[in-house]
This record gives sequence, structure tokens and C-alpha cells, in this order.
Amino acid sequence: MEVKFRGFYSKADVYHAVFLANRPPARKTRMRTGIAAIALVVYVAYVVYSAYKAHSPVLEMQSLGSHILILILLGVFLWYPKLISWITALKIWRAPTFHKEFSGMISEAGIQYDGKKTIITWQQIARNQSTEDMIVLLTSNGILSFFPRGFFRSAGDWQRAIQTVEGELSKIQ
Repeated sequence: MEVKFRGFYSKADVYHAVFLANRPPARKTRMRTGIAAIALVVYVAYVVYSAYKAHSPVLEMQSLGSHILILILLGVFLWYPKLISWITALKIWRAPTFHKEFSGMISEAGIQYDGKKTIITWQQIARNQSTEDMIVLLTSNGILSFFPRGFFRSAGDWQRAIQTVEGELSKIQ
């Protein structure tokens, strides 16, 4: 079964696809959040204990800068995956090729873009995410292929594309 696709990417499509492709598993997100929370509690306890021991106010003007720096570093640690995804999406969107029309077909053999001689086979796909409006595929060597729902002529084509992707990927797992 072959399903043809054709369309232009929007900035929102690129950002959404990159965020989906780079989204860490829920377990890692919970672990990152837990580590940040523990670090924050330990830091606040240390600051309060140090202030109590030195008989000084908790938030002195001399140390306010270091407190802000620590909070910024904790925020960067917590939001690092989203920050990296945002930077990657920005780089991708700035590439002139992403402002041209993309077309091709999805089949049992893989993904074939018009004008390209190579085909992305299902065995090359390392990660995949499907939502109600986007299919995102990432190869083991970092090639990102994503297909917004608007790339397909009809709801039937969209459903066949999802079935083809899920069916072919389930065969190799």
C-alpha cells in the first residue's frame, strides 16, 4: 500500500516535530524533576542553615546574585531537553530547504521523497511518535522525517499512512 504526501511545513510543524522527536521518556522526565527538586530543597536548607549559624538574614544583598545564579542553573537543568529541542528546531526552520514543498510516498518499502534516489527504510527508524496530527520518525543516524496531517489529501490517506507506519515498524520490533 502506497500513500502519497505533499505539502509545505509551517514553523509550528517543525517545532512540534522536533519536540516530539526529542521528548524524553516519562521516567527520565520524572527523574530530572526529582533531582531538581532535591537539589532545590538541599540548597534552600543549606542557605537557611548557614544564615542561622552566622546570625545573618537569609537573603543578604551580597549573596543574592549567587542565589539567582543557582536558581537559573537549576532551571536550565530542568528545562534542558526543551531548550535543546527549541534550538534544534530554530536551526532546522532557518534552513532554506524547509520552506519548499515536500512530496513523496510512504510504502511498505519505506519513505521515498520525490527527487531523492534513496529511500528511508523501516529498519533505519530508531524512534517514532504519532499524534492525532503528526507522524514523526527519527533514524538512527539523526534524519528526521515528519508528516503533518495536512500533507495527505484525505482522512483516509492519513489513516492509511498511520497504519502503514505502525504496521511496518511493528514487523521489525
